[in-house]
Amino acid sequence: MPWFQKLCRQAGLAVHKATTPASERETPATTTQVRRSVEESSPEPGVTLRRTTIEEIELRPPRDGAPPPGD
Repeated sequence: MPWFQKLCRQAGLAVHKATTPASERETPATTTQVRRSVEESSPEPGVTLRRTTIEEIELRPPRDGAPPPGD
């Protein structure tokens, strides 16, 4: 039934494009991953606790008429 999944995806994309403002679609942000750390601990046998921390920087292009950052 791959045709049905493809149909659902296309319908979802159509709804997304209709409900998302054009300004958000035209100016994608650039995201850079700075640091990623994973902490694991095993408090008892058979149980693993894992914490993943991801630090990112997101750069968005300035909107029309807005001064660039730092000015």
